[in-house]
Amino acid sequence: MTMNQLGRKRLFKFICEVDFALDDICLYLDTHPCDRQALEYYHKYKELREQALAEYSECFGPLTSNQVEDHNYWTWVRDPWPWEGEC
Repeated sequence: MTMNQLGRKRLFKFICEVDFALDDICLYLDTHPCDRQALEYYHKYKELREQALAEYSECFGPLTSNQVEDHNYWTWVRDPWPWEGEC
């Protein structure tokens, strides 16, 4: 495995972990919307996710539809999908 593939795999794993944390905290906030500490946690992990997605997109291509920048072509179909063994 090349360093680039290893970096891609680690970054994708990090994004999945942060997504899980965000999903979990959103469920908590549904029942505790005034918990300041939980809200700070949410904002921290939302920022981490945005940074990681931007880095992934810049290095390896978009993971989400809102990262597709070419208005004439659905760019993310060029590369293998994560479940096709690339990540």
